[in-house]
Amino acid sequence: MLLQIRAGEVPKLIKHTAQEIAGAFYDMHRTDQFRAQAGSQRQFVRRYWTDHIPVAIECLTGVLALPGTSEHEKEAIYDALTLFQERSSAGTPSLSMRTLQ
Repeated sequence: MLLQIRAGEVPKLIKHTAQEIAGAFYDMHRTDQFRAQAGSQRQFVRRYWTDHIPVAIECLTGVLALPGTSEHEKEAIYDALTLFQERSSAGTPSLSMRTLQ
């Protein structure tokens, strides 16, 4: 999935979720070479959190379906996902169905 959105335009909920996922990714069993190239966890998260946005969106979408999720949380997630979709598709040309003659 190619995202056409600037990092500063990502809604906070999605950004924080992506950062948490990037931190968890760093904490998994990684090689010494990975740790040497990635630096500290903080550096890794700061540099690569945007790579984890698709997983964050998938996770947040899954939370919407959980039975214990409050309406307030569902609304916040829905709003963040909708805003993200609007911002990431802004400026994307729409496809025309007409044929060239």
